[in-house]
Amino acid sequence: MDFGLPHLLSIGGYLQAHLKVRVEILDLNYEGGDHRHLQRRLEELGPFLTIGLSCYSSFDYLRVMALGRFVKQLYPDVPLVSGGYHASALSEDLLFDGSPFDVVFRGEGELPMRQMVEKLLAGETIERGAIAPQHVTNIDDLPPYRWELLSHYWPRALDIGRKFQIYLSRGCPYHCTFCMERAKGDYRWRGYSAQRAVEELERLKQFTDLSQWVVNVADPLFGFPRAWRREFLQGVISRGLLPRQYWTLTRADDLDEEDVELLAKANFSIGIGMESGSETMLKIMNKTKSPGRYLEALGRLALLSRKHGLNWAGNIIVGHPGETHQTMRETRDFLLGLFTSAKETCGWLSIDPFRFYPGSQVHEELMTYEKEFGTQVHHPQWWKSWYDGSFRAEHVEPSSSLSFADRVNFMYEAYPPVIDEIHQRFRGQGRSVDQVFRRSLDEQRLQMSDAARQDLLRRAEYARGGFGNSATPAELSLPIGLQIKDASVRRREDAVRRLLQGGVLRSESIVAALLSVRAEDFLSEPEADAMYRDRLPDIKTEGLAPPWLSISAYALALEAFNPSAGMRMADLLGQRGYFAALLAALVGDDGQVQVLCSEGRRTKRALAKQLKGFKQVNVIAGAATEVEGLAGDFDGVFFPGALPAIPTSWQKLLLDNGGQVVTFVGPRFGVQDMVAAIQRNGAMGERVIARMRVPIVAGLHGWLRA
Repeated sequence: MDFGLPHLLSIGGYLQAHLKVRVEILDLNYEGGDHRHLQRRLEELGPFLTIGLSCYSSFDYLRVMALGRFVKQLYPDVPLVSGGYHASALSEDLLFDGSPFDVVFRGEGELPMRQMVEKLLAGETIERGAIAPQHVTNIDDLPPYRWELLSHYWPRALDIGRKFQIYLSRGCPYHCTFCMERAKGDYRWRGYSAQRAVEELERLKQFTDLSQWVVNVADPLFGFPRAWRREFLQGVISRGLLPRQYWTLTRADDLDEEDVELLAKANFSIGIGMESGSETMLKIMNKTKSPGRYLEALGRLALLSRKHGLNWAGNIIVGHPGETHQTMRETRDFLLGLFTSAKETCGWLSIDPFRFYPGSQVHEELMTYEKEFGTQVHHPQWWKSWYDGSFRAEHVEPSSSLSFADRVNFMYEAYPPVIDEIHQRFRGQGRSVDQVFRRSLDEQRLQMSDAARQDLLRRAEYARGGFGNSATPAELSLPIGLQIKDASVRRREDAVRRLLQGGVLRSESIVAALLSVRAEDFLSEPEADAMYRDRLPDIKTEGLAPPWLSISAYALALEAFNPSAGMRMADLLGQRGYFAALLAALVGDDGQVQVLCSEGRRTKRALAKQLKGFKQVNVIAGAATEVEGLAGDFDGVFFPGALPAIPTSWQKLLLDNGGQVVTFVGPRFGVQDMVAAIQRNGAMGERVIARMRVPIVAGLHGWLRA
């Protein structure tokens, strides 16, 4: 996790310096809490003249749209602004009829944000639309980074993450076909003067102990002019501005021995976008006009890095449009020679699939790639999918001679042996930072596992079958992704995203309940994980009530009921209390949830204890299928197990006009129907919601006698 937000600090500091306004910055990755916490934080920080939300990458798109709707509901009269890579590439994705956003800044934000704030301060009306790029020609004109704008986070900065982000330059003069950098609209490299860049690090040192951090100089291309690079590195060394490690991205074809030596002395490690070892692919990718010399430079870097102890990582893209079996083999063979020709290496390898990014040349000229190479992008607007964005971005047929499956199989068969060889030969620095390098190597091993390969191929089969492809993704005005460091929250949100994408979830209140009720409060960690992954419990004895069902079953049941404030609901098999807690969250304090517990007084007491935080829940002991002890007139009754048919005696539990039962009926040894049976004027009308297999339940109305 990176800490720092240099792009927002630059905009905020610029506004403070020129307009003397109050600026507040929230990093929602680190705020924690849920939407109610966020609402309270915003109320504490208001009032607002304008609010900006960064749509940095395409992976953030739906999350940003949901957040935008949430903020606009709270502050309908405050202009809402967005910017970032995706916003720059596809401003129309954020500006449409019904969008919460009023303005999108394409490219850099300082100049257009200042102009807009000046108009607002003058009482002028803001015209809705996208603002053309306006770039800061000399970034030395920008005020210093105002790290104090992150004062809310500094006390726990090192708990948030150990990698700190800062920008020292902007722009990249290269035109790689796969990169989103072109979306900003300016290829010129513009950096602080070397002296100013060193001074920015000195100012940062006043706020934090650099020795605790890996400092990520997140420039698109670090140190492009050779003279600048050397002056800056010499300044870092002479002033002792040495963190645990610097990390940055650059190119190998402009590094000679003096550069490598200075980088090593300044505690730098570098990432090199190698992209390919095939001269053919380097030309297709527009990586270089001299592929032979480019590959020679990589060999020179490998040699010099061993001499001076510079650790570096090379990134490879597999499956770029135009890739073939031959070019993949050429890259694999080049890398083997590069990393294993000597007894040790100071470099390691990062292997990524080609991903289809909006704003890149491949995106803008896709028809050309389709015609020339036979490229097929299966999800040309994958960022509008709630679920599986990473897979959808890479689900591409690179060429008419190389399929997605071919690419995956080659990548996952050819590269694990190469990674193992690198792992055995890798030489670190003999310092604690070696743990960072080793972790990266270990992650590559894990990512290149056969299980990961099979998962990709399975997802491709599902996608071809149309699974999880809802025509129009559900719109939310409920922000998600606010606690991404919490593994249980990520697991919960992943399940919700999948259900949204599949069209299962449609009600925002149900999404809110699924996000706010922790399954881990009612199930063990492994059980909660299985439930969120749509797996069923392993019932050893046929007929026993299941402790939980899959998250899809719960979501479908809730959508069928559509519970609202004040309703009366019954859970006839409340074994663990999770579904009852969801119902309680939906019916509110004025509603009522009756839970029938059929496994004795001890279980009833345990269940009542688990649900004690929900005052509207009442736990009753009794046989579930006989519905003992339950008074009627329920809006909804849920029975989470399979029966041969719905017992007619349950009709007396329901409201006469609109009360409904949701349960499972069908064969004992096969897939059952999930049905909703609605009572109207004394008659029951059934409809099938879905088909799935769930455990059968013993009892008076079951297959097995109790």
